[in-house]
Amino acid sequence: MKPSRFNITIPMENKGDYLIYNTFSKNYAVVDNDAKSVIEKLGRKIELNEDEKYIVNQLKEADIVVDDEVDEDLELEYHFQKNKFDTSVLSVNILTTYGCNLNCVYCFQDGVKASVLIDMEMCNKVAAWLCERMEKVRPEILRVVFYGGEPLLNIKAIKFLSQLLFLAASQRNITVESSIITNGVLLNEELIDELIPWGLKSIRVTLDGDKSAHNSKRYFKDGRGTFDLILKNLEKIKGRVPIYLNGNFDDSTRDKFPALLDTLVDRGFKGYIGGITFKTILKNIESAIVGNNNCSDVCTFSDMSNVGDMLFLIRETEKRGFKSGMGVALGPCEVSKECSYTIDPEGKIYKCGGFVGRKEFVIGDLSKQGFNYKLAQFMTTDTWRGDCKGCSYMPLCGGGCRAAAYVKHGNFQKVACDSLYFEDVSQELMKEAA
Repeated sequence: MKPSRFNITIPMENKGDYLIYNTFSKNYAVVDNDAKSVIEKLGRKIELNEDEKYIVNQLKEADIVVDDEVDEDLELEYHFQKNKFDTSVLSVNILTTYGCNLNCVYCFQDGVKASVLIDMEMCNKVAAWLCERMEKVRPEILRVVFYGGEPLLNIKAIKFLSQLLFLAASQRNITVESSIITNGVLLNEELIDELIPWGLKSIRVTLDGDKSAHNSKRYFKDGRGTFDLILKNLEKIKGRVPIYLNGNFDDSTRDKFPALLDTLVDRGFKGYIGGITFKTILKNIESAIVGNNNCSDVCTFSDMSNVGDMLFLIRETEKRGFKSGMGVALGPCEVSKECSYTIDPEGKIYKCGGFVGRKEFVIGDLSKQGFNYKLAQFMTTDTWRGDCKGCSYMPLCGGGCRAAAYVKHGNFQKVACDSLYFEDVSQELMKEAA
């Protein structure tokens, strides 16, 4: 027997115990000093007595120890490869437009200024292409995300595609799960009610703190704030489908989120919010492309000046009875999955929504057969074989976000390491789960 290399040992304050969390199996055990010393003896190949062998057998049940002949690197390789080529879910992000009615200060599509809308001819091409994919891979679920730009600027396309894809999937006994990522200013209950029969399962909207903080980051092109309008629209649709919230923050707005959470409680959103996910305001792709690199800019969670801010926001959220969308893991990135695509209004296909609108990252085109060489580059970016090999956190991230890697290194095949997030945030969440 030997200790798993994916074990994280975390002291439990005021208890004299230790939490040993296995990042691969997601199993854990709380052990005392005696059991911890047994594991250490095992790692040093010191012979154990019968009582210690009993402890080892118990820990094996939790995957804290494994047989000597187990090659955990191969086990992880198999796990990632199986995930990569899993065809049970066919996922597609569809941009109905690059245009937007807001002028957010941190737009990740900065540099992509086209206002083109996906037209009905292109909608039919998208549907035909997805029908071909459904025939080829035979998924159990077709997962569709409408976004942009601001997807609700092209409601006609959303309605048309929703109905078309629902009928096509139903004919193949495939379940449709669709969602809309929107800034929320055009949301209305009539639209939601119309889309629910065609598979709409959720809405995701961004609120960046309380009214003053949000309006300083997300406003109309004429400078008017959007907070009150978005909240009013969310009140109209709550209870129809689950609402998920994003909250982007920096040092100037981090402390404004508790006030937002209090507002959500006061306005009766408890029980209607499926989850709240926080993200730092990241440096965008455009900055990297034009060579405006600055190591002080944030491009991963671990680049934050205070990673603990994330834990503060998670706890403030849960304290008020809302579910946090943040968990122990941060990945692996959806880019690594063969059956995951993003399609823009012109029919260009990408592996990642973070790269849309930039021709150097196109992997295919609906007007042509097959994919180009870029697909192979994305699909063979297996960072766990290189720089990340040996890291106990690898099962939780898979090497990080590809867009963040490009921003950080100018190469999406590099590692976007978030080890500090795992050490400062995930370890606390692991303790709470135990």
